Amino acid sequence: MLGAFLPPYRAGTVVLLALAVALAAVAVFIGIDENPPGIALAALAGAVFVTGLVHHWRAPRRFLVLAAASVGTVLVLGIVGIGIDISVTSHFLRGPAASALEAVRETLVLTLAFVGLPAILVGLLGALIAWVVSVLGGSR
Repeated sequence: MLGAFLPPYRAGTVVLLALAVALAAVAVFIGIDENPPGIALAALAGAVFVTGLVHHWRAPRRFLVLAAASVGTVLVLGIVGIGIDISVTSHFLRGPAASALEAVRETLVLTLAFVGLPAILVGLLGALIAWVVSVLGGSR
């Protein structure tokens, strides 16, 4: 991941990360609460953010590892979020602990929706594009 900040890739990385920040700011400005354009912009910001960190990769396997790790992370953190939700709604926890856990759950859900799922998409599309480039590049 640090390879994205090395001289041949640094300018592209900075542009992609700045674009991700701008898209996220616009999504927050127009709102993501039950607003399809805001949700789409936030998801696009997550995809551009992940792309900014991995755009220098050339091997399809690296992208497949990203997709697999993202799927595993989404599943594990999704289960953790469900567990937190059950513990809060069943009144197992009360007071400040319940409020803190609810904030943690909301953070998990937003991270999964706007970084985890786009990371899966970037991993799968990146693997496909890298594979096609390797096949077409090898036939020349």
